[in-house]
Amino acid sequence: VDVLLGISKQTVNINKLVLGDRAKNKVIKYVPHGINKFHFYPVYKKEELDVKEATEAQMGVSDYEFIAFFNSRNIARKHASDLIFAWRQFCDKLGEEKAKKTCLIMHTAPFDQNGTNLEAVREAFCVQGINNVFFSTDKLNTPQMNMLYNIADVTILPSSNEGWGLSLTESMMAGTMIIANTTGGMLDQMRFVD
Repeated sequence: VDVLLGISKQTVNINKLVLGDRAKNKVIKYVPHGINKFHFYPVYKKEELDVKEATEAQMGVSDYEFIAFFNSRNIARKHASDLIFAWRQFCDKLGEEKAKKTCLIMHTAPFDQNGTNLEAVREAFCVQGINNVFFSTDKLNTPQMNMLYNIADVTILPSSNEGWGLSLTESMMAGTMIIANTTGGMLDQMRFVD
């Protein structure tokens, strides 16, 4: 192999470290993910605001003042079950009345052979109506996904290792802030320099 293209600066550094002197004659470059700005963007136009409102109604989240969003697979390294537990702790700190006005939307399969039974985790840790956790399981097209990013106040990705974390990039393109662990390509997106 003469060329190694890494989707995160961390991957490029690891390639150089592992190859050592053998990296001298190799092309090792950082090539971050790109997002089409016409696919993921903040919604401002009247007709799109109407679609956003309809999306909130369809999701059953119209009356919430704060919405957190998780968009990823339900696999072990994504730590979706940890996010539900953390959501419960967050709601406890808010107090019951404020917590009732918040929700976590998880766009993932609640059951996955490579992950956790998220419905069981929700049942064990959350009181629906206070620690509101909703699952979005339908396959959605790009405009629908953009609307989900737009109705969210924050997108959270608590992965323990992540090459890039595409949902974070899509979220930022939609103008929604992110919360992530400091690992892999997520470091680049959070502007960690070293």
